[in-house]
Amino acid sequence: MAPSPADLLSPQQLRLLDDWLGEWHVEEDMSWELQDIRVLRVGTPRGPAVVKASRTSHHIQREIRAHQRMTAPLGARSPRLLHGDGRAGLVVSTWLPGRLVQGGPYEHSPATFAQAGQLLALLHRPVQETRSYDSAAVHKIGDFLERARGLAPAAHLTAVRGIVDAHRPSARWLYATHGDYQPRNWVEDRGTVGVIDFGRAGYRPWVTDFVRLEHAYFTDHPELRTAFLTAYGRDPAEEMDSWRLDNILQALGTLVWAHDVGDAPFEESGRKMLTRVVERFA
Repeated sequence: MAPSPADLLSPQQLRLLDDWLGEWHVEEDMSWELQDIRVLRVGTPRGPAVVKASRTSHHIQREIRAHQRMTAPLGARSPRLLHGDGRAGLVVSTWLPGRLVQGGPYEHSPATFAQAGQLLALLHRPVQETRSYDSAAVHKIGDFLERARGLAPAAHLTAVRGIVDAHRPSARWLYATHGDYQPRNWVEDRGTVGVIDFGRAGYRPWVTDFVRLEHAYFTDHPELRTAFLTAYGRDPAEEMDSWRLDNILQALGTLVWAHDVGDAPFEESGRKMLTRVVERFA
């Protein structure tokens, strides 16, 4: 039995959905337990749609902004915004048909990764140059290093501190980026790959969208790296300073966040990321 909407959404969110959609019903609750975000597939007279709702998360505002400003180059290969209210923490988008690439038969397909590389190249549009990104990243890393004490080998944290101390900030171009670009946010439908979930989208250096792929897929499957980078048209190693900095930032961020929310497997993933970072960049 599908869950009751009243158990999943606030009264304000329910009223907005009634105004926007007319008759609707929950078909599936696709939420992640560790996040304060409800993700629902709902049925409407116009067909299925996706509702994302939160009372606290900034991911809803990011999702709305991404649909309004970033996703147009992807066309029908990403969902389309139907309704959004950032203050109410509610967004409705079209349903992208297909199945998640993660856990499916095409998760380790070079052809799938080639399509994903092409899509990311379309999304990555330069917006502006800034000199503040590096200093902000270094500041975050310093905070993460303090919070990571006891969560990773002290020698690894010391090595990372040495890398960061030697870093010389430079100007960076900011691009429209996805923020969590990997197979759990790709959908395959009859051989065509699409992209979903823009709740972490933002303006960052382009290399940031390669870090999670590098650690989760490319390290053990170099053929996927080759397919992806060939289709994308650039290699993050071309901007080594930025690539090194963001590998450190995301490794520590993963470790600390996972520990804070009690996700032990993801915390271990962050530890392994940090180990690889030290091995490759120290």
